[in-house]
Amino acid sequence: MSIRQPFFPPQAYAHIAGGLENILEALPTAPEGHISPEQAEFLYALVRLTRPSFVVETGLCVGHSACIVMLAQLSIGVEPRMLSVDSCRFEQTQTAAMYLQSRFEYFTFVQGDSKSMLASAVDAYLRANEGLTLGLGLVDGGHDHETVASDLNVFSALLAVGGLIWLDDFGKVVPNLGVNLAGREFAARWGACHTFRSRGNRGIMLYQKHF
Repeated sequence: MSIRQPFFPPQAYAHIAGGLENILEALPTAPEGHISPEQAEFLYALVRLTRPSFVVETGLCVGHSACIVMLAQLSIGVEPRMLSVDSCRFEQTQTAAMYLQSRFEYFTFVQGDSKSMLASAVDAYLRANEGLTLGLGLVDGGHDHETVASDLNVFSALLAVGGLIWLDDFGKVVPNLGVNLAGREFAARWGACHTFRSRGNRGIMLYQKHF
């Protein structure tokens, strides 16, 4: 496997969940790298283990991570509720969002810059759905320091106690400066962070809110 392998065929994900391969085939072709099968398997298992009732992500791209999360929720009898914020830098993103909305009743898409849209979108969703709590936040939108830091801070403020933040592209073999800087600053401030690196140029940081 190349250290820079950015794309994987839908059949490489077939073992993770029933129907996943077909959904990935129906989604638009990704304009840039996406979640690897190894990371997807980890994310699917994490959602099944922690059972978040509501998940929010920054950076939909073409929806690979989103459909993995919602299929994992379905697999354990949790109604899939997910909100995704993306600036739609790629035209394929809107097509992917419409497809996911047709497949998952409670998938919500918000177009815009997460620095200005994320907090208000999540707050409005939680107020409109009393009793729901944010259990998992996925940070994979803008990769500059300012955007990543903002996404991490918003998620940490709105997460339920015990909830998790998944910071994608952290600690990669070929480093991403903005993600690494923001992630390390966040970890130094809050602790409770763990890093993982999978095959290829892949890495994540996980944070669990403890108070």
